[in-house]
Amino acid sequence: MPTRELNQSMLGHDEDWVGNAAAFKCPHCGKVYIVSGTRIHNGERKCPKCGKSKGRCDIQGAPAGGRASIEW
Repeated sequence: MPTRELNQSMLGHDEDWVGNAAAFKCPHCGKVYIVSGTRIHNGERKCPKCGKSKGRCDIQGAPAGGRASIEW
């Protein structure tokens, strides 16, 4: 599966990352969705519309050195 790692200093027009939450645009259906590194999503969430992409964001978050990514 293709994967895109978010870079806090070079976010794309259709993505965002603040603390332990990241927003992604699904490459398949265009739905924008949020992924939380906390108990809400436990750091991982599939696209709520089509389920064909999966966003990840860890509890450490940005800019503390955490990671956020989307795969499709």
